[in-house]
Amino acid sequence: MKNFQNIWWTLCLLLLSVIPIKAQYGPVGFVNYNDGINGITGGMVGSVVRVNNRTDLATYAGASTPYIIIVEGKLEGKGLNRQKDIIEVASNKTIVGVKGAELAGIGLNIQGKENIIIRNLIIHHADPDGIAARDSHHIWVDHCDVYSQDEADKEDWDGLIDLTIGSSYLTVSYSYIHDHHKACLLNSGTMHFEDNGKNRATYHHNVFTRTDQRNPRIGYGLGHVFNNYYQNIGSYAIGIHTQAKVVSEHNYFDSTVKYPFEQMYASSLDDASCGFIADKGSYFGKTPATDFKHRQTGTDFQPAWWYDYSFALDAASEIQQLANQVGPVEGLEHEPILWPGNGATDISLNTRLSYSSIENMTGAEVYLGTSKETMSPVSLSALTLLPATTYYWYVKALTADGSYTSPVYQFTTAAEKATKPFPLDGEQYAQLRVATAAEAKTSAMPLQWRPAAEAKAYHVYLAASESELDSHLLTTVTNNSCQPDALNYGETYYWRVDTEKSNGDIVKGDVWSFRSPAKRMKTGRTEMENMIRSAYAYLEREDGAWFKASNDSVTVGEAGPGAMTGVWDGEDGNYKISVDFYDEKAGQAWMGLSLNDVLIDQWKGVKQYAMTTHQLPQEVSLKKGDQLRVDFYTQSKMRCRIDCIDITPGSSNIRDISRSGNLQQDAIVYDLQGRRQQLPLKPGIYIINHRKFVMR
Repeated sequence: MKNFQNIWWTLCLLLLSVIPIKAQYGPVGFVNYNDGINGITGGMVGSVVRVNNRTDLATYAGASTPYIIIVEGKLEGKGLNRQKDIIEVASNKTIVGVKGAELAGIGLNIQGKENIIIRNLIIHHADPDGIAARDSHHIWVDHCDVYSQDEADKEDWDGLIDLTIGSSYLTVSYSYIHDHHKACLLNSGTMHFEDNGKNRATYHHNVFTRTDQRNPRIGYGLGHVFNNYYQNIGSYAIGIHTQAKVVSEHNYFDSTVKYPFEQMYASSLDDASCGFIADKGSYFGKTPATDFKHRQTGTDFQPAWWYDYSFALDAASEIQQLANQVGPVEGLEHEPILWPGNGATDISLNTRLSYSSIENMTGAEVYLGTSKETMSPVSLSALTLLPATTYYWYVKALTADGSYTSPVYQFTTAAEKATKPFPLDGEQYAQLRVATAAEAKTSAMPLQWRPAAEAKAYHVYLAASESELDSHLLTTVTNNSCQPDALNYGETYYWRVDTEKSNGDIVKGDVWSFRSPAKRMKTGRTEMENMIRSAYAYLEREDGAWFKASNDSVTVGEAGPGAMTGVWDGEDGNYKISVDFYDEKAGQAWMGLSLNDVLIDQWKGVKQYAMTTHQLPQEVSLKKGDQLRVDFYTQSKMRCRIDCIDITPGSSNIRDISRSGNLQQDAIVYDLQGRRQQLPLKPGIYIINHRKFVMR
């Protein structure tokens, strides 16, 4: 280790004499969220085994049955010689080290698995990654010490903790992450639709030092980064891109951090590659940069919608003390893991609380109460939970050698009625169209909520006014989401979810509302950037470097479908419609035009680098208030760029100017391309007051 590290840990030892060890929390964050599985348990229901060699670790880690695997000693692998060496980890595993347990030149690989706990290990010089998860969910990395290279060969190493290819519900906590170039990924780069709706992770109480970048780097998903200590960061601490939303909260960025935040690829908020980050209460050792690439955007999400963490949130000023707590600690292999996890919310009343075994365990005592002061011994088999109640509990594991106590956990049970609506109550910019598949047009937005305590079914009501709700039953479902038909822009919707209990009683829900603004369209040209964009449709400037857009901008989509919607505000009648798009040779884009959610035409690019106009083969009858939507999706690894839509009156709408008298001198006249014309007019077809006229 470098001399600085020795100084660092010497300082920590000195601090120990004057600074009390703060509480350890167990699993906190996204890893506790109930989606796919009920939360993190690892190998809780499996046997406890102890290993001290690579062969046994690989055997138990890769087994199809659950295990709690205790690792001791130093296990060496080929990574020390710069050769690939990984151990595959299967679902339902806890891998925990005795203090000093070391994987030297060995990485842990998780592919398409779930429910894995990795704790108390030193992992270094692993090739290609220290810990890598792909297409996996519910993974907790805790109290690990992870590093790799020296400065001279930093570009030759991959990640320390990389969570990619649609991985989600992850927590990295109390870990020492250091001496590396590209530390932690939470994304797969751009153009990866498999990350859509995934990449949700919590990073808390970690120390990042001498890690140039990716601490972490987050794309597509939701990142909650709180109470971390950043030191000697040569490039940036937290990177964002591709519509990720990140909360940076109560972190400590000391003066040796070059940039706390970095926008990876975007140059504006409307860029397809833009990410969003807001900071709350962090300490900055030097004044943060204010240029777009390195400033916060002020947009984030609400972690409390997913889990409670208030009990674990420390002030940024206290995070300097963190160094004496991160990385492997003595005795962690004896700590029982509890379920529900710490801070889990919306827990069903029929949940059976459980805990993991430890080595040589002979029994356990469980203590529970509605406050830390009222915890007392309970029998889990006889326990009855109450709705909307926060419980505190811990477990004392008994062995022949003594007892080992878990941290105090807390969880909150579900309310008697549905809660936490999505879209959020009062949302003014609801995404009425969503992406559900890589190569399919967008779908109507689902309505979602968190489950009620004793729900047998949910009765969902949706109406355009609160007074009409009781007479507008949308559907009855047994899960906590439903799919309405396409909703209209410019309208406010009210909805309510009533809970039907197992005994037939109905618990009436709260009334929620949401809306999304409408963009009005009339005769002539409407630029796509002036319509409502949803799913993977974003603004892109095109001023002639590749091609010339009609208004210097197009909407662009990548790695999934997108949509642009407008509301017809012209006169009723028949109209000709055409759409301009930039055709790409790299791949083929599908495009379609829908009227009031009915697909009326579809087409594909023909793979040529050129602006192309698609003319609908038939005239379209439009009425005031109709919703016009342009959908697209692309083949993998390419972009779709759509410029504008032209709407001109059909043949039945044409009037003869020469027979209707002279035009007034202040008349505003446009040609069919939307360009304003000066009087007198030459023979041709023109648009006046949104109607088509012919000058003979």
